[in-house]
Amino acid sequence: MQSIGAVAALVAGLAIPAAAATGAMPVAQQNALVEKYCAVCHNDANKTGGLSLENFDAAHPDPSVVAMMVSKLKDGAFGASGVPLPDRTTQDALLSALSAEAAGASEWTVNRTQDPEAPILTASILREILSTANAGEPNVYRLALTCRVDTREAEMQLAWAPGDVPGSGGTMSAAGDGKAPLTVKVNNGEGAAILSMPLPEQMLTISNLFPGETVVFPFGGLAQSVRQTLSTCFTGR
Repeated sequence: MQSIGAVAALVAGLAIPAAAATGAMPVAQQNALVEKYCAVCHNDANKTGGLSLENFDAAHPDPSVVAMMVSKLKDGAFGASGVPLPDRTTQDALLSALSAEAAGASEWTVNRTQDPEAPILTASILREILSTANAGEPNVYRLALTCRVDTREAEMQLAWAPGDVPGSGGTMSAAGDGKAPLTVKVNNGEGAAILSMPLPEQMLTISNLFPGETVVFPFGGLAQSVRQTLSTCFTGR
Protein backbone atom coordinates (compact mmCIF):
# COMPACT_ATOMS: atom_id res chain seq x y z
CA MET A 1 0.00 0.00 0.00
CA GLN A 2 1.21 3.51 -0.75
CA SER A 3 1.60 5.77 2.26
CA ILE A 4 -1.78 7.40 2.77
CA GLY A 5 -0.24 9.68 5.40
CA ALA A 6 1.97 11.26 2.77
CA VAL A 7 -0.89 11.59 0.33
CA ALA A 8 -3.02 13.28 3.00
CA ALA A 9 -0.45 16.05 3.22
CA LEU A 10 -0.55 16.82 -0.50
CA VAL A 11 -2.38 19.92 -1.64
CA ALA A 12 -4.49 19.43 -4.76
CA GLY A 13 -7.53 20.94 -6.46
CA LEU A 14 -9.14 22.03 -9.70
CA ALA A 15 -10.06 25.66 -8.98
CA ILE A 16 -8.52 28.66 -10.71
CA PRO A 17 -5.40 29.62 -8.72
CA ALA A 18 -6.31 32.26 -6.16
CA ALA A 19 -3.19 34.28 -6.92
CA ALA A 20 -4.09 34.45 -10.60
CA ALA A 21 -7.63 35.53 -9.79
CA THR A 22 -6.66 38.28 -7.37
CA GLY A 23 -3.43 39.60 -8.84
CA ALA A 24 -1.61 38.64 -5.65
CA MET A 25 1.96 37.36 -5.32
CA PRO A 26 2.67 34.98 -8.23
CA VAL A 27 2.21 31.29 -7.55
CA ALA A 28 5.83 30.48 -8.43
CA GLN A 29 7.11 33.04 -5.92
CA GLN A 30 4.81 31.69 -3.19
CA ASN A 31 6.01 28.15 -3.86
CA ALA A 32 9.65 29.24 -3.78
CA LEU A 33 9.21 31.03 -0.44
CA VAL A 34 7.37 28.10 1.13
CA GLU A 35 10.03 25.70 -0.11
CA LYS A 36 12.86 27.85 1.25
CA TYR A 37 11.43 28.95 4.58
CA CYS A 38 8.76 26.37 5.51
CA ALA A 39 9.37 23.01 3.87
CA VAL A 40 12.85 22.83 5.42
CA CYS A 41 11.15 21.66 8.63
CA HIS A 42 7.64 20.80 7.43
CA ASN A 43 8.50 18.02 4.99
CA ASP A 44 7.55 14.39 4.40
CA ALA A 45 10.50 13.15 6.46
CA ASN A 46 9.97 15.32 9.54
CA LYS A 47 6.32 16.51 9.41
CA THR A 48 7.03 19.07 12.12
CA GLY A 49 3.75 19.84 13.85
CA GLY A 50 2.13 17.07 11.82
CA LEU A 51 2.33 19.09 8.62
CA SER A 52 4.27 18.51 5.41
CA LEU A 53 4.65 21.35 2.92
CA GLU A 54 7.15 19.55 0.71
CA ASN A 55 4.58 19.28 -2.08
CA PHE A 56 2.86 22.62 -1.47
CA ASP A 57 1.52 24.24 -4.63
CA ALA A 58 -0.17 27.63 -4.34
CA ALA A 59 -1.88 26.95 -7.67
CA HIS A 60 -3.95 24.22 -6.00
CA PRO A 61 -4.12 25.08 -2.29
CA ASP A 62 -5.93 23.12 0.42
CA PRO A 63 -7.63 25.95 2.36
CA SER A 64 -7.32 24.14 5.69
CA VAL A 65 -3.55 23.71 5.24
CA VAL A 66 -3.11 27.30 4.09
CA ALA A 67 -5.14 28.58 7.04
CA MET A 68 -2.71 26.91 9.43
CA MET A 69 0.16 28.53 7.54
CA VAL A 70 -1.52 31.93 7.85
CA SER A 71 -1.94 31.41 11.60
CA LYS A 72 1.77 30.62 11.91
CA LEU A 73 2.81 33.64 9.87
CA LYS A 74 0.66 35.95 11.97
CA ASP A 75 2.33 34.53 15.08
CA GLY A 76 5.76 35.31 13.61
CA ALA A 77 6.62 31.64 13.13
CA PHE A 78 8.22 32.06 9.72
CA GLY A 79 11.65 31.05 8.52
CA ALA A 80 14.23 28.35 9.09
CA SER A 81 17.20 28.50 11.42
CA GLY A 82 20.20 30.10 9.76
CA VAL A 83 18.24 31.32 6.73
CA PRO A 84 17.86 35.13 6.53
CA LEU A 85 14.23 36.21 6.22
CA PRO A 86 12.98 38.08 3.14
CA ASP A 87 12.13 41.75 3.52
CA ARG A 88 8.93 42.80 5.28
CA THR A 89 7.22 43.74 2.00
CA THR A 90 7.73 40.21 0.69
CA GLN A 91 6.52 38.67 3.95
CA ASP A 92 3.38 40.83 3.90
CA ALA A 93 2.70 39.95 0.25
CA LEU A 94 2.99 36.24 1.02
CA LEU A 95 0.66 36.58 4.00
CA SER A 96 -1.86 38.45 1.86
CA ALA A 97 -1.76 35.81 -0.88
CA LEU A 98 -2.08 32.91 1.55
CA SER A 99 -4.93 34.62 3.39
CA ALA A 100 -6.88 34.79 0.13
CA GLU A 101 -6.15 31.12 -0.57
CA ALA A 102 -7.37 30.15 2.91
CA ALA A 103 -10.92 31.18 2.02
CA GLY A 104 -13.31 28.33 2.72
CA ALA A 105 -11.11 26.77 5.39
CA SER A 106 -14.11 26.44 7.72
CA GLU A 107 -15.65 24.02 5.20
CA TRP A 108 -14.54 20.56 4.16
CA THR A 109 -11.93 20.27 1.42
CA VAL A 110 -12.15 16.97 -0.49
CA ASN A 111 -9.42 15.60 -2.75
CA ARG A 112 -9.26 12.35 -4.75
CA THR A 113 -6.18 10.84 -6.38
CA GLN A 114 -6.45 9.99 -10.07
CA ASP A 115 -4.36 6.81 -9.82
CA PRO A 116 -6.70 3.81 -10.40
CA GLU A 117 -4.19 1.53 -8.67
CA ALA A 118 -4.28 3.61 -5.47
CA PRO A 119 -7.65 5.39 -5.23
CA ILE A 120 -7.36 7.64 -2.19
CA LEU A 121 -9.95 10.05 -0.79
CA THR A 122 -8.94 12.81 1.62
CA ALA A 123 -11.28 15.18 3.44
CA SER A 124 -9.95 17.96 5.67
CA ILE A 125 -11.43 20.80 7.69
CA LEU A 126 -10.09 23.56 9.92
CA ARG A 127 -11.60 25.16 13.00
CA GLU A 128 -10.46 28.27 14.89
CA ILE A 129 -11.31 28.68 18.58
CA LEU A 130 -10.57 31.87 20.50
CA SER A 131 -7.92 31.08 23.07
CA THR A 132 -8.97 30.95 26.71
CA ALA A 133 -5.42 31.81 27.76
CA ASN A 134 -4.68 34.63 25.30
CA ALA A 135 -7.75 36.81 24.77
CA GLY A 136 -8.49 37.49 21.13
CA GLU A 137 -5.93 35.01 19.81
CA PRO A 138 -7.32 32.01 17.89
CA ASN A 139 -6.09 28.46 18.31
CA VAL A 140 -6.29 26.41 15.13
CA TYR A 141 -7.32 22.77 14.77
CA ARG A 142 -7.13 20.75 11.54
CA LEU A 143 -8.73 17.34 11.01
CA ALA A 144 -7.81 15.20 8.00
CA LEU A 145 -9.51 11.92 7.11
CA THR A 146 -7.83 9.73 4.50
CA CYS A 147 -9.29 6.56 3.00
CA ARG A 148 -7.81 4.17 0.45
CA VAL A 149 -11.02 3.23 -1.29
CA ASP A 150 -10.05 -0.18 -2.67
CA THR A 151 -8.54 -1.65 0.52
CA ARG A 152 -10.60 0.42 3.03
CA GLU A 153 -7.43 1.33 4.92
CA ALA A 154 -7.85 4.65 6.71
CA GLU A 155 -5.99 7.28 8.67
CA MET A 156 -7.21 10.15 10.81
CA GLN A 157 -4.84 13.00 11.68
CA LEU A 158 -5.53 15.86 14.04
CA ALA A 159 -3.14 18.81 14.29
CA TRP A 160 -3.44 21.85 16.49
CA ALA A 161 -1.50 25.11 16.52
CA PRO A 162 0.23 27.31 17.58
CA GLY A 163 2.89 24.70 18.02
CA ASP A 164 5.90 26.93 18.66
CA VAL A 165 5.35 27.23 22.40
CA PRO A 166 6.29 23.96 24.16
CA GLY A 167 3.18 21.99 25.04
CA SER A 168 0.82 24.29 23.16
CA GLY A 169 0.45 22.39 19.90
CA GLY A 170 1.07 19.09 18.24
CA THR A 171 -0.40 16.26 16.22
CA MET A 172 -1.93 12.85 16.71
CA SER A 173 -3.05 10.19 14.28
CA ALA A 174 -4.65 6.76 14.16
CA ALA A 175 -4.93 4.21 11.39
CA GLY A 176 -7.37 1.39 10.70
CA ASP A 177 -7.95 -1.45 8.26
CA GLY A 178 -11.65 -0.85 7.56
CA LYS A 179 -12.67 -4.02 9.41
CA ALA A 180 -13.46 -2.45 12.79
CA PRO A 181 -14.26 1.04 14.11
CA LEU A 182 -11.26 3.33 14.30
CA THR A 183 -10.37 4.46 17.80
CA VAL A 184 -8.81 7.89 18.22
CA LYS A 185 -7.19 8.69 21.56
CA VAL A 186 -7.49 12.30 22.65
CA ASN A 187 -6.76 14.47 25.70
CA ASN A 188 -3.12 13.35 25.72
CA GLY A 189 -4.16 9.72 26.06
CA GLU A 190 -6.59 10.30 28.92
CA GLY A 191 -9.71 9.72 26.84
CA ALA A 192 -10.88 8.31 23.55
CA ALA A 193 -13.41 9.07 20.85
CA ILE A 194 -14.61 6.07 18.87
CA LEU A 195 -16.10 6.31 15.38
CA SER A 196 -18.56 3.45 15.80
CA MET A 197 -21.46 4.78 13.73
CA PRO A 198 -21.73 5.89 10.08
CA LEU A 199 -20.10 9.29 9.72
CA PRO A 200 -23.22 11.05 8.38
CA GLU A 201 -24.77 10.64 11.83
CA GLN A 202 -21.78 11.92 13.75
CA MET A 203 -19.60 14.77 14.71
CA LEU A 204 -16.20 14.45 16.36
CA THR A 205 -15.84 16.42 19.60
CA ILE A 206 -12.41 16.83 21.19
CA SER A 207 -11.58 18.66 24.41
CA ASN A 208 -8.58 20.03 26.26
CA LEU A 209 -5.89 19.86 23.60
CA PHE A 210 -5.65 23.46 24.70
CA PRO A 211 -6.82 23.73 28.33
CA GLY A 212 -10.53 24.36 28.64
CA GLU A 213 -11.23 24.32 24.90
CA THR A 214 -13.64 22.08 23.00
CA VAL A 215 -13.70 21.82 19.22
CA VAL A 216 -16.41 20.13 17.14
CA PHE A 217 -15.90 18.76 13.63
CA PRO A 218 -19.31 18.19 11.96
CA PHE A 219 -19.53 15.46 9.34
CA GLY A 220 -22.85 16.79 8.05
CA GLY A 221 -21.05 19.22 5.72
CA LEU A 222 -19.65 16.39 3.60
CA ALA A 223 -21.35 15.26 0.40
CA GLN A 224 -23.34 12.04 0.76
CA SER A 225 -21.01 10.02 -1.48
CA VAL A 226 -17.96 11.21 0.46
CA ARG A 227 -19.56 10.42 3.80
CA GLN A 228 -20.48 6.93 2.66
CA THR A 229 -16.94 6.21 1.50
CA LEU A 230 -15.38 7.52 4.70
CA SER A 231 -17.93 5.70 6.82
CA THR A 232 -16.97 2.41 5.17
CA CYS A 233 -13.29 2.97 5.93
CA PHE A 234 -13.61 4.38 9.45
CA THR A 235 -16.41 2.27 10.93
CA GLY A 236 -15.89 -1.12 9.32
CA ARG A 237 -19.24 -1.03 7.52
